[in-house]
Amino acid sequence: MIAREERATMSNGTKIVMLFLALLMLLTVPIASAEERSFEISEVAIHATIDAEGNMHVTERDTYVFQGIYNGIMVNLNRSGSDGIEQFAAYEVVDGGNVPLTFEQAGNGEELQYRIFSRSVDTTKVFQFSYTVKNAVQVYADTAELYWKFFDETNDNPLSMVNIEIELPEGRSKDEITAFGHGPLSGTIVVQEDGRVHYEVDVLAANQLLETRVLFPTEYVSASGKISDEPMLQHILEEERNWQSQQSNNDYTVPWAALLLFINLAAGFTVYIRYRRHPASDWKRDYYRELPSDSSPAVIGFLMNLRVESSDLMATMLDFVRKTYIDMQKLDAPIAGKEKHDYMFFWKNKQQDGLQPHEGMLLKWFFREIGKGNQVSFSEIKANAAIPGDFSGKWSEWQGKVKEAAIERKLVKKNSGIYRWVLFAFLVQFFGFLFLAPADWKWLMFCAIPLPFFVPRRYQRTKEGQIEYEKWRAFGRFLRAYNRIEKHNTMAVHRWDPYFVYAIPLGAAKRMIKETKVSIQNTKNSASYYDGSTLYGSTAVREYDQVTRLFRDTVTESTKSTSDDSSDSGGGFSSGGGGGGGGGRGAF
Repeated sequence: MIAREERATMSNGTKIVMLFLALLMLLTVPIASAEERSFEISEVAIHATIDAEGNMHVTERDTYVFQGIYNGIMVNLNRSGSDGIEQFAAYEVVDGGNVPLTFEQAGNGEELQYRIFSRSVDTTKVFQFSYTVKNAVQVYADTAELYWKFFDETNDNPLSMVNIEIELPEGRSKDEITAFGHGPLSGTIVVQEDGRVHYEVDVLAANQLLETRVLFPTEYVSASGKISDEPMLQHILEEERNWQSQQSNNDYTVPWAALLLFINLAAGFTVYIRYRRHPASDWKRDYYRELPSDSSPAVIGFLMNLRVESSDLMATMLDFVRKTYIDMQKLDAPIAGKEKHDYMFFWKNKQQDGLQPHEGMLLKWFFREIGKGNQVSFSEIKANAAIPGDFSGKWSEWQGKVKEAAIERKLVKKNSGIYRWVLFAFLVQFFGFLFLAPADWKWLMFCAIPLPFFVPRRYQRTKEGQIEYEKWRAFGRFLRAYNRIEKHNTMAVHRWDPYFVYAIPLGAAKRMIKETKVSIQNTKNSASYYDGSTLYGSTAVREYDQVTRLFRDTVTESTKSTSDDSSDSGGGFSSGGGGGGGGGRGAF
């Protein structure tokens, strides 16, 4: 028989594929907190000896690195393709030798699970276990075959290094042995000079197959009880050639993959430049001392952040206070939760001619639907937020009206069409290759992975909107740096009065309150002492932090209620998969 030596090789294109797979694995690994435990299997060394009866005696050493507290390890074995697994024993490898460990066996049918007990806390341990696989070798008329999975798709934990050595009965010769390995493309399988088969894999990913197929003369296992008169050597060799050809054909898909990846990247960058990046603005100034426009604070909040937040709702209510549409009073009565006080809103001015649709809706929503027509308390708003779907539905509707107001003023535009097309292109490519493409082409689905990173925002500022955005940013810098620009005086305090509601979406409200307090203290002894009769003296501003938390928690609670309610309704030679055996490793 002609001697053969099978080695795994990788083309440059295959290396690129492995890189994409590795990046995908990194993206899917959850970030663990410091309090969670974890373990790593850093090395696996398997020595399998075949006797003259065709039994396989396996000794395996696994190195575990534990972070946290564990009670032991798990060894899952599959006895399919054999007459059973016997004589299982487990040890911990220490300097003085092997320490026997207790274990429990469970499992039905072909799958067996061994729970090996060894308490471990933030340490590294080496475990050794051994077992015998009865009649693992199949003897045909013209060859004997060991076709065995050492790990299969049920192995949930990655293995950093796997070395498998298979030792055939005495009298073996390298020239009479043929070996194949099925597993990662980086694996290498070699028939050594003394006839031993060595299979090495640097990294075995979770749920990945690793198996060997070794052919040798029937005389090696003359006492085997698993014999067939059917000649199978040529069939097996042809099967392996087809599998190798299938794998090598994947190299021809690499140029197409490179082309598809280039097209996706080019399309992605085009979408980014056209629909994701905001247009350039030729307006550049450090500070802007007046209100850039008469837009409502909610619209400005959406312009700045491209989303409508609870602070925009609060800013709108405080704008009503400033414009004397409503009045706000702090009550002595407590409110449910951590807050100490309740608040009452009174609807005084019901003329809505100068209000925008989202402003008019907010007044009707709070006072007529939640309140008693002319007044509404925060406790009533919070109670309404606890009703699944009620408050959150109105909140979504109000957000939509704010966005419509920004679009109507041509400050932003909606990119829903291109947004859907990019997602559609990603889904078609990824799942199309996964479910519809031939096996050789399935891996091209990973070329679609860059597309989601180029998905444009649903909303994008227009050129006019970008100019106004820059002006409002400059106005926000003016509010934050006011104490460094000019000396405070009594008139300065009154200038800040209408600015406060816009300081909220600009993130300058707390700084503005602080600086206004300083101004009041500095003018306390002057003849023109500021008496706090403007907006700063109102309950809303003096209780800014508490009111902010109330609005934020109310919106958050309504969203949470909705979500809680909805929750109820190898050798690189082949894909392998033949033969017997299987299983995985773990810890408990």
